[in-house]
Amino acid sequence: MNRSISALVVVLLFLARLSADPQSALTGQVTDSEGAVIANARVLLHWDSSGSAVGHLGFKQDAIVVTDASGHYSANVPAGFYDVFVSAPAFTPIAAKVIVKEQKAMFDAKLYVDPLVSKEIGGMKVEGVR
Repeated sequence: MNRSISALVVVLLFLARLSADPQSALTGQVTDSEGAVIANARVLLHWDSSGSAVGHLGFKQDAIVVTDASGHYSANVPAGFYDVFVSAPAFTPIAAKVIVKEQKAMFDAKLYVDPLVSKEIGGMKVEGVR
């Protein structure tokens, strides 16, 4: 009986330790070229499997998060290499390689107004636009 109780205590302590480990997170803020925050920007995280050769496991399915009213985002992800794509209407999207090693990694993105959007196209012909 004492062995059963001891084994149960060991298992419960192990499970408590697992649940106490915080998951890694990638956080940041998306702003424009003038420093103004961009709400509702999309941040896509795509795991790069090349990190698995050095023990970074990542995840197989892409994650998409949206920035809040202050331009901040946060995504709980396992440690690994990620391709991060950031986009918002009227801005040129950006891509970057980010490594998440610790409990919390930060990646701030600065987006620039897309030149095509900033021009008034009206009746004029713009190269590449139909």
